[in-house]
Amino acid sequence: MPRLQVIANKVPQGARLADVGTDHGHLPVWLLLNGRIDRAIAADLRAGPLNRARETARQYGQTERVSFRLCDGLVDVRAEEADTVVIAGMGGETIAAILKAAPWCRMDKLLLLQPMTGAPKLREWLQVNGYAILDEEIVREGKKLYSIWTVMGGNMPALTPAELWAGKNRSAPLRKEFLDMMERKAERALQGHLAAQSPDQAAVTRLKAVTAGLREMKKELIPVTTVGMVYEFLQEKAPFELQEGFDNAGFLVGREGASVSKILVALDITEQVVQEASEQGAQLIVAHHPVIFGGVKSVTDQTVAGRVLLSLAENGIAAICTHTNLDAVEGGVNDALALRLGLTDIGQLKQAGVDGQGRPYGIGRVGFVPEQPLYDFAMAVKRLLGANGIRLVDGGKPVHMVAVGGGACADFIDDALAQGCDTFVTSDVKYHQFLESRALGLNLVDAGHFPTEDVVCPVLRGWLAKRFPHVSTSISQRHTEVFSYL
Repeated sequence: MPRLQVIANKVPQGARLADVGTDHGHLPVWLLLNGRIDRAIAADLRAGPLNRARETARQYGQTERVSFRLCDGLVDVRAEEADTVVIAGMGGETIAAILKAAPWCRMDKLLLLQPMTGAPKLREWLQVNGYAILDEEIVREGKKLYSIWTVMGGNMPALTPAELWAGKNRSAPLRKEFLDMMERKAERALQGHLAAQSPDQAAVTRLKAVTAGLREMKKELIPVTTVGMVYEFLQEKAPFELQEGFDNAGFLVGREGASVSKILVALDITEQVVQEASEQGAQLIVAHHPVIFGGVKSVTDQTVAGRVLLSLAENGIAAICTHTNLDAVEGGVNDALALRLGLTDIGQLKQAGVDGQGRPYGIGRVGFVPEQPLYDFAMAVKRLLGANGIRLVDGGKPVHMVAVGGGACADFIDDALAQGCDTFVTSDVKYHQFLESRALGLNLVDAGHFPTEDVVCPVLRGWLAKRFPHVSTSISQRHTEVFSYL
């Protein structure tokens, strides 16, 4: 269920969870199975739903990690037992009554609330009783829209009549549609009062203010970010025409006009990365390595590439891949690698030209580190890049002038020597290249493809977050180095 998945994504790692009105127990069991929490409390007023939750926990082997409470709201939950409380799928007045009976919820507790009805009254109650709504996320489930609130104890600025109905205006793909829905509801309520023999004038005045306020909120909405807008921005930062002839960087999957509220950045688009993006509600993955490469002749579940592309399409997730163009441009992969390794006076290893804005580009960078033994430098490279292991040959010189090439750049050994470098850091080095490097007196360090290129993911995230501040941008936590070393 989309609602439960959005709520699950908001539960902090290691939280002490109390799920009120747990019904089938899907939320706590999912969080336990995915290692997000260690234990949970599942509470429900009725024995039937609580028994169904027990059955779900038993089915997935989580019975010992869930404490089942047959109680009204949080009556049988102590403050020290939970730091995160989920109350979803109930009326707003019921949620308010549960919180009123558990005043400890105001004390540094994270509340995730999803009212089915009565949202205006619940917002007003929270405001009066010392709670602050930090965020509201709109989610579609079937044909309906629901709002999921992140709440903590605190002061909240006074809400207008329209904001009591629809919350504070925030840029989001479904926000306009949600405001339309709220306006229809308010208009129906207003017409109902006006049709009465003795209309409640106070209610009529209030509902007129609500409908007028909702219309103004729709006018004030910030334009939604689209996949095409993100592509155009990346074109400015790392022009796609700079990619190598063999490459396939660009906008590879999705609809250009699709709205984007969440972006996941990753070095590669794997099945695990797509799953991660789906669970986070991301509509776009921005990656370094192209998800389509070398010619895909079919898209079926019989190949790895086919399964990835199917998963992207089925989950409505777009893909933009910026590869060798990002290797070459200023601030891209190779600058990020040079900076991570602490190089100073950074320059081009091999300049290929200048782009349309007059900026130089080319693969590789050259810079300096304080003179040091190769072993010390190599260990620093391993630590700074988080590599599981490295390979190297000793060219017989201390390290001072260093060339770097993220990914497979050992073909630039001659360029490193021509620049006067004593050391070259790259990856995917072949046997004969190690032999050649040693014979030519060049220290050669192979730090792995993933470690030497993953340094660009924080750069991409920073670019995107600065340009699209209303879009949530994160880096994949599941995609890591594939190599192990014994």
